[in-house]
Amino acid sequence: MNRWRSRRAIGLLLLAMVLCVPLSACLAAPVANLKGALLTATQADDGQLRSLKAQGYNSVVLNLPSEDAAQDKDAAQRIQTAGFDLYYWIEIARSPALADAHPEWMASLQGHQDWRRFFPKLPKPAADEVVKNYPWVPILYQETFAAHLERVKELLRDKPAPRGIFLNDLQGAPSACGCGHHLCRWTGDYGPIKTATPLGADAAAKFVVAVKRLAPESRIIPVWATECEEQDKDELCAGVPCFEKTCWREWTAQLMPLAAEVETLGALLPYRALQRDLPRYGPDAGWINAALASFTKLPARYQAGGVPPDRLVAVLQGWDVTPEQIKAQMTRSENAGTAGCVVSMMKIEQDWKPVIVKAGGAPKK
Repeated sequence: MNRWRSRRAIGLLLLAMVLCVPLSACLAAPVANLKGALLTATQADDGQLRSLKAQGYNSVVLNLPSEDAAQDKDAAQRIQTAGFDLYYWIEIARSPALADAHPEWMASLQGHQDWRRFFPKLPKPAADEVVKNYPWVPILYQETFAAHLERVKELLRDKPAPRGIFLNDLQGAPSACGCGHHLCRWTGDYGPIKTATPLGADAAAKFVVAVKRLAPESRIIPVWATECEEQDKDELCAGVPCFEKTCWREWTAQLMPLAAEVETLGALLPYRALQRDLPRYGPDAGWINAALASFTKLPARYQAGGVPPDRLVAVLQGWDVTPEQIKAQMTRSENAGTAGCVVSMMKIEQDWKPVIVKAGGAPKK
């Protein structure tokens, strides 16, 4: 950890020199004891903010869509006026707008065909077609990397500088290998047809570096999902031996360069939405403990150090749950020793569906 901090300090000094800004502008205060609520601009009204303050929340994470920049700016100012630390939340990979404009940039479903059990009526693609995963447009290609970076730049334009920016879904798309598991996210294309230019395993790390240049006064917090679990083989993985094969090796290969660029990461943990509210995890929200532990336990299989809980912010489910279930999640996070938690009061969309696209990029008519 000391070696990592030394490398980070040198990197921050170099960043400050390149950007011609004071080193203090790059040294955002460490995230610790964060108790945040993720809200849309509409949800962040005065009544909700008063309620959160009374419940002991110290931060508000504002979701930044692209529909109404003025509304987002007003909400950001309202949050700061109410005395909260302001953070932003930006969705990256799941982008209907980019998927509609550039279907060739979407992730594909070319590997295992087990995902078809959920979509049995979808026709087989012709030789000049490919099945794409709508609306997931990962940053794993040269073209999408640039497009997403420009979108982040526009979303941040003319808004108050936040203490931090959460970047969600920097991985591939759900069912990446074709198994059908929504937590299988290690690639964009598990097959021969490529309709965009692939990047390497350090794509997420490079994207974070690029966003740092856009917002040098803010801490950048990438949000990372876990992969499948051993017990999923005969369940969500439909018999595909994902856990013992490629998934976690590639997950680790992408995570570790990212972890070298940031001090704090978010862990995406909406346990009910991700179908992790299973008896095998014990008490309610018990999966959260297992998921947080996987950030150190699973990379060890590949001689990597992983990310300890005190460098993780747990992103928890606050929609379609009871107050008791929110409390249970927060208790699991605190007991695990995380840097804090963010309870999402808005639904974090994670759905997907297959669509057939011409290999040249045009949607099938």
